[in-house]
Formats: sequence, structure tokens, C-alpha cells
Amino acid sequence: MTLRISAPALSMVVFAMALVPGCGNGADSTADPGLPDVVDIMDTTDLTITDEGTGKDLKTETDVATPPDPDGPPYVRHVNPFIGTGGDVANVGSAYPGAAAPLGLVKVSPDTTDKYGVPPQYMHCAGYWYPDDFLYGFSHTHLHGTGAADYGNILVVPTVGMTPDKTHKDTFWQPFSHAEEEASAGYYTVTITDPRVRAELTATTRCAHHRYTWLDAPAHGIVTLDPTSVLLNHEGPGGPRSQGGEVIIDPVSGAIEGRNWSRGGWAGRYGGYPVFFTARFNRAFTEHGTWLDGQLNPGNSTVETDTDGAVFGAWFQFDTDQDPVVEMQVCLSHVGVDGAKAALAAELTGWDFEGTRKATEAAWEKEMALFDVTGGTADDKALFYTAVYHVLQMPTIWTDVDGQYRGFDGEAHQADGWTYYTDMSLWDTFRTQHPLLALVWPDRNLDMMRSLVAMQKEGGWVPKWPMGMGYTGSMIGQHGATVIADAYLKGMTDFDIESIYASMKTTANEPGGNGNRDCFPDYPVKGYCVAGKQSGCVSKTLEYAFNDYCLGALAQALGKDEDAAAFLARSQSYKTLWDDDTQFFRPRVEDGSFIDPFDPLSWDSGEMYTEGSAWQWMWFAPHDEAGLRGLFGSDDAFIAKLTDFFELADENFDFLIPTSWYFHGNEPDMHAAFLFIRAGRPDLAQKWSRWILKMHYKTAWNGMVGNDDAGTLAAWYVFAAAGLFPWPCFPGYYVTSPLFDRVVIHLPGGDLTVNAPGAFSEGKVYIKEAKWNGEPLDGWWLSHEGIVNGGALDLVMADTPQ
Repeated sequence: MTLRISAPALSMVVFAMALVPGCGNGADSTADPGLPDVVDIMDTTDLTITDEGTGKDLKTETDVATPPDPDGPPYVRHVNPFIGTGGDVANVGSAYPGAAAPLGLVKVSPDTTDKYGVPPQYMHCAGYWYPDDFLYGFSHTHLHGTGAADYGNILVVPTVGMTPDKTHKDTFWQPFSHAEEEASAGYYTVTITDPRVRAELTATTRCAHHRYTWLDAPAHGIVTLDPTSVLLNHEGPGGPRSQGGEVIIDPVSGAIEGRNWSRGGWAGRYGGYPVFFTARFNRAFTEHGTWLDGQLNPGNSTVETDTDGAVFGAWFQFDTDQDPVVEMQVCLSHVGVDGAKAALAAELTGWDFEGTRKATEAAWEKEMALFDVTGGTADDKALFYTAVYHVLQMPTIWTDVDGQYRGFDGEAHQADGWTYYTDMSLWDTFRTQHPLLALVWPDRNLDMMRSLVAMQKEGGWVPKWPMGMGYTGSMIGQHGATVIADAYLKGMTDFDIESIYASMKTTANEPGGNGNRDCFPDYPVKGYCVAGKQSGCVSKTLEYAFNDYCLGALAQALGKDEDAAAFLARSQSYKTLWDDDTQFFRPRVEDGSFIDPFDPLSWDSGEMYTEGSAWQWMWFAPHDEAGLRGLFGSDDAFIAKLTDFFELADENFDFLIPTSWYFHGNEPDMHAAFLFIRAGRPDLAQKWSRWILKMHYKTAWNGMVGNDDAGTLAAWYVFAAAGLFPWPCFPGYYVTSPLFDRVVIHLPGGDLTVNAPGAFSEGKVYIKEAKWNGEPLDGWWLSHEGIVNGGALDLVMADTPQ
């Protein structure tokens, strides 16, 4: 797809990779043919993008605002899984609407397509895109909010009449109706319109429960089972595909089991992963068969192949004229079929669909109830609680019920007394999602740190973006170090810190390995990554300097004083790219001279700046706020430039199209509003954080201004709406203007209460006075240690800046 939008306002070229925040094809990645071409973005006033299938204006259409809703439980009623499931150009949220338990392995959801059966990757990284009107079926694994298309394993399709075209997504998809589609936490339902089949889905941590009703009561209904499914496996040889597996059917008991080696577009970077499954129906099938590469084998009960790219599966026929309802249960493991069977025995003991649905909804209500907000519109609450819901989509539980998991060495390992997780978009999540997990769910965050230790021991390196059982190598920076240091500094210390610290130190100082930094020997010697030798040279320099600070702070905590001094000294390297004349961080070549010409508005597809412009990367020195301000000559000059940054973003704001100034749909500048605080203008932090909350989130299928990036944008909303904002590797939180009159967060150590009367009820944005546990608050800052056991933050709100 190529969009060319012309008029004089913005004057920049945005490359497709930059338009997919946090996308798997970052500066370190190979290009993906599924992404759109270059988009020339200048003025978008008269832009209309219409979906050919639905006639919807994808730029402006939103859902009707929900009516007011009272405070209090059940909180899960506010969750809207459709938020962020659509969008176009830059605001593709990559959320999925299907059913899952918190952080569950199984995320059973529809995979959709347009009427041509060729869905663009960047719109379908979670399998589903709201403007589609056709679906392939319902697969059991998905990523949330990323720009990486993978998973989509074990596809189940209800239909009628088994024919060869129903054996592959290249040749079969069915229409569905959004008018007959609903979703809530732990439940999804939709009506396929030809043939008319009502599909209902719910899930446990490792299992899915399907319920299909053939509405026209045909003589026979068919359910197909495709173990080879993986997102975008219509791309052909060499693309996402199966590398072999089997299906075994017991016609007497009705038990089904099998395996598949899935080599998705993301997992293909490390060779793929195995997925094992067991399945059963609530009633006997009258006929069954298997297929291999389009060849149907009626009555056959086994199919097995090790052929790369093979397509195999099974189908089951039921008499549906008198009884049109068929239920199916599917459980997964990445260790073995026995693990899938153990999940079935532990999580789905019978055939109580509604009971499973209610139990999973109750699990979500338990998580939602950790947050109690007072005030706010129905839309505010929908955004807040859906954000909490999205925060708990990833990382993914990868352990079987007995604690076994498949590690980065491809072998089975045992997690005794803890849970192994994978799927961590660390370049994104270190900023907000992991800090929120560390505050509200510290035990889970600790297990995620233990998981990174296991990945390092079993794979050799701390990953940058672990997915499944391997290294994807995506994005930039060394943010395994960031989340490890941040967790340790916040008191989550019960993991093998010595082993992982040694590995991270090696990664920071030596080339090589799947967790490596680039820019050797230039960054350690010159203090910067050299333009023309490394893509994203400016962004990498800034991020490595921040990573060095985190490693230095961790080394200090570990008593490694020599290491700490070296890392903290090198954390000042960000200054090497500062240009006093233009007042931007600029790329330098080998001899130290700056590259000309220089356009601070340009998104250059990652050559110099990764997923952003010079304006957006100007603020990335969160570890040295005073030093960053000093580069501008004075706090006043810094404030003036930062104010320009936000005012220009506001003047040119378009929910669909990013500007070269503040862009909330991507990560590099999402902390920028809070830089006003230590510069002496906390009122401007309050103003602009409220602006972000109100302008950049909508209760609509196109309601995210960019990819949610595994819950990163969601966690930003939760923090800011509660009046707090984290600062990774500095164990604490800035205080800002909350969205609600009162927020109570039930932390493990006690209730954290933020009282801000008038913040919502009187529309007051600015904080006149702040007290912590009755004492005046110093510096707009709360330490992590000071709040983990609860306390009261009392804010006196005002209409005007204070």
C-alpha cells in the first residue's frame, strides 16, 4: 500500500518502519515486504482513508461514547477488548479481541483478512484487524500490541462441507458480521455469516474452550483443525510456515493430539519452536479425516510429515440438524503432549463453558480490582481498565502446569516455585510496563527477571527482544540491563544477579552474541556510534549511554565500585553528539564532523535515528536531566525548546499521522513531558501529561495512536491517570496531575491512595499543594521504597498553573 498525502504543513517523509512503533523490523532488522511503502506526509486536513470492504473512514471513525457509569465494582465491566484492534498508517494498535487469562499462554482469537485473502502484515500483527470482514478461523496464540507478526498457532474453523480448499488459508476464508460480535475480558463471540455459525470462545491460562452453534441447523457441521497455521503463512515458500508435525485421532475416545514445528516470521530468526496440543469435543463426531498438502484422506486417523512447508491437519463432521451446538477444548504446551494433557486435566475438568468463562472473568476482576478510581467519565474508566487489561497480555507464561518450560537451548527445563515467561518487547516495556509490573505485581516481575536469567544461562546472552524460545535480535539498546537493574534497585533481588550481571557487563564491553551492542570499537573509544557504519547511530549512542548508567547504578548496588565508576563515566557519552549550533543530537562521521545536510524534522528510516526524528530523540538522556538541560545553556532555554516541542505537536496533531514533534505512538519521547518538573515547571508537566491522556487515547477500535507495544502505551496511561510516572533505574516516581478525583492502588504492602478532589469533578489540571502522609512533598518525587507499603498522596488541585 502506498499513501501519498500532499500539502505544506509537515514536510517530512515517514518510512514504513517508523510508522510501526516497536515493530520487530527495527534498526537492527531486515526489511519486511509486508509493510507499506514510503508515505509522504505533509498536510492531512483533507485526508480520507476508506476501507473498501466496509466503507468506513479509517481516519476519523470512532465508536459512540459509552454512557456514564457508577464507581466501584465490578471493574471488569469497563474493559473493552476492541480498543486498539484497528487503525491505519501509524495508529495500528495491534491488539486482539479474543479470550485469554492474565498473561496466559493461550490467547484464542480470530485471525481476519480482507476479501482478497492477502492481509498486510503491519495491520495484522495480532492476527485481527477490525476493518476486515472475513476471517480464517480462530487460532490459539497471539502477541499483543507489537509490530511483529507471529504465533497464530493451531487454527480451528467451523464450517460446512469438507472440500480441499478448506485446508489452507490461501484458499479459504469466511465472512463475519461486526454487528454480531462481542468481547469482554475472557470471552469473545462472533457470527460467521456464510455459513451462519455462532462462535464463542473462552480461555484458561493454557487452554481454550470453543462453542459453535450452526444457526441454520444444516444436516452436517464441520470443524477443521490446522496445526500448521501461523500468521501470514500465505506468503509462500521461505515465509512463515510449518516444518513438520503430526495429528493423531482416536476415533473411539474422540481424543486428538499432535505437534507442529512453527517457523513464523519472527521466530524464524532463531529457527522456530514446537507447539504440542491435545483436543477433544463434547460429543462424538460422525466422520473424520486428515489432509496433507490439500489431499483429503477421509477416515484417516493419523497424518505425519517432516517436510518443510507442508500443510497438514484434520477435520471432524457432526450431525447438526437436531443438535446444532458443538463444543471443543484445546490445550497447549511447548514441552510435549503430556504437558498439554496435564493442562487439560488441571484447567478444564468438564464441559462447563459458562463456568470457565466466569472463572476467567473472575481472574480478570481480581486484577482490575487492584485499582479503584473515583470520578471520570465512562470513557475514562473504559480507557483506564482496558489499559490495565492490556498491561497483563504479555509477557507470556511459557511454563506447563508442572513448571516445565522449553528454554533457549531447545531443551526442557524445570522452574521450581516460579513461573517462566517469554515474549518481552524490552525496548518498549522498560519505560512503563515493567515499572508498573514492579510496583503492582512485584512477584510476577521478579519471575520475569528469573526468566531473563534462565535465557542468559540456556542461550548464552541476555536477550533484547525474547520471543518464544529464542532471540529475535530486534530493536536497539541493551534494555535487558535496564529492566534487571530497575527491578534490583526496587528490591526484587531474589535471582542470580551475579551471573546475569557478568553477562550484561560482557555485552556492554565486547562485541558478539545475540544480546550484543553494535558500535564496537567506536562507542567505547570515541563515545559515539559512527554514521555510515551503524544504522540508528544517534539513537544507539543515546541508549547505550542510558544503559551504561543503569549498569553503573546496578554495579554500585552490588559493591562493584570500579565497574560502577567506568559505566557511570561512559554514561556521559550522549553529549558527544550534541551540536551547540543547531541544539540537536546529530550524527557524526569517523573524523568527528557532523553530517550535512541536516533536517531535524526528518524520519530517516533508521539510518541515523531509530523510529523517530532528531526532535523526538533530543530528550533521551533520562539518566542525566541536569546535564541535558545544561546543553541548552539554561533551564529557561530548555523549557522554551521543550515547550515548542509540545506546542508544535499540538498545532499539527493528527491521530492518524505522526508529526516530527511529540509522537505518543512511539517510545523515544514518551517521558518528555515530565522533564519539565526538575527544570522548574511542574505545571507544564501537568498540562502536557493531561493533554496526552485526553488526545492520544480513544474508546474505539482505532483508539490507539500507535502500537500498544506489549502494554507500554497502556501502562503509560495507567501511571499518568493515577498521577504518577516512573523513571527507570531511578527507583521512584514523579508526581503529576491525575485524571481522577481519587485513585487507590492495592499494592501487596498496603494501599497507595492518590486524593485529588476536583481533578475530574471540577476539571482542575494543576496541582497547588502536595502532601505525602500529611507532610509537604519535596521535589514532586516519591521513592519506590517509600510507597510500596502504601500511603496517601494528597493533592490540592487548581484551575490555573501554580
